[in-house]
Amino acid sequence: MHVSTASIVMICAAMAAGILIPVLLFLFVRKKSGGSAKAFLVGCGVMFLFVMTLESALHSLILTSPAGTVIQGNLWLYGLYGGFMAGLFEETGRFLAFRTVLRKQMDNDGNAWTYGAGHGGFEAFSILFFNMLNTLIYAMTVNAGGYEQMAALLPQDQKAVFAESIQTLIDTPAPMYLLSILERCSAVILQMALSLLVWTAVKRGGKKLLYYPLAILLHMLTDSVMMIFNELVGNVFLTEGLVLIEAVFVMAFALWRWKEERMGTGRLAA
Repeated sequence: MHVSTASIVMICAAMAAGILIPVLLFLFVRKKSGGSAKAFLVGCGVMFLFVMTLESALHSLILTSPAGTVIQGNLWLYGLYGGFMAGLFEETGRFLAFRTVLRKQMDNDGNAWTYGAGHGGFEAFSILFFNMLNTLIYAMTVNAGGYEQMAALLPQDQKAVFAESIQTLIDTPAPMYLLSILERCSAVILQMALSLLVWTAVKRGGKKLLYYPLAILLHMLTDSVMMIFNELVGNVFLTEGLVLIEAVFVMAFALWRWKEERMGTGRLAA
């Protein structure tokens, strides 16, 4: 068993991208929009609290229950469930952050952009850096001849799954690890776009509050279509292409509404 040097290099490149994406995104967006570092940090915090803590905990409860068995046994139901939960927790996190922690910063529309950079940037960091770090550890352990020792520590019913995951790691072509960077860039575009919609909902109020449930719906549709399409088609390149198209479409819509809502109200911070 051996993981190629090229694969290890690509894994490290993806880890580096996990650090560079949020840093460069923050610097660029802050310069262009005039948003604050506080909004960026709040975006990071909301992603951690609402997605990696609260949503993850609820998934653990639901998916290990009898209802979870039913959900996971149906591709369409599982796709809609995953998309809805992602949309509900992330957009609600945004909404509450704008209504509370960032309430006094609502006069600066640039904060919508820096918040989105934090929300999407922290997600990119956590997925690219930590997930790839775990993959790198496995790769280095396998190359050092430690596979048998790792397998021996697992319960009998988990050994087959572990062996399959290690074989997948070995068989994956090195350039495929770079696709994770493209996927995160698409996700960042989506996160920025949804931040603009929810910001508008909170700042304008009234009927504009409908942008909040609309953001949940768009998030759900984007994630659900991606999950279902990937399972049905099984082509990672087509899936990533679809994700990018979805993200660009949502951003185009968000920018259109963002500019329309601010027409005649002063300079657009963007």
